[in-house]
Amino acid sequence: MNTTEEDREARFNLIRTYWDVLMAADMVAFRKLLAPDAVIHYPGQNHMSGDYKTTDEIVGLYTQLTQFIKDGMFVGEVLDITAGETFTTVILRYEIRMPIKTLPGRATGIFILDENYLIKEYWLHEWNQRMINWVFRSSRWFGWTMKLLPKKMKKN
Repeated sequence: MNTTEEDREARFNLIRTYWDVLMAADMVAFRKLLAPDAVIHYPGQNHMSGDYKTTDEIVGLYTQLTQFIKDGMFVGEVLDITAGETFTTVILRYEIRMPIKTLPGRATGIFILDENYLIKEYWLHEWNQRMINWVFRSSRWFGWTMKLLPKKMKKN
């Protein structure tokens, strides 16, 4: 892929769009950002870890992940986007708001985009994978979603 200013801006726009549709839990728009042969590598040692190799598998993973956003448990922001000759990277800062405490986190996303600026391959790297594993295991074991919390707790 070229690294002209136009190319860099197109790659940055794809990452911004990716983040916006993720935070809006818009799976219809998200699906359109994926190349037909996209692969997502989701890290960790939890029930969502692994490689997702079809569009339906990838959308299924993100549908699960966006439930945390819809329930108010995940709030995040893009800190930085960079583009090299092959890879486009994003640095994220976020909070996971659980009933017992709020956990701060950061992650790095590494993308390979195709010639149409669609996501061909993506690796997520958590800065504290141990914490993320605990969050996903706990949310699965205890059903920690905002929908299950009393209304009084949701406001806090």
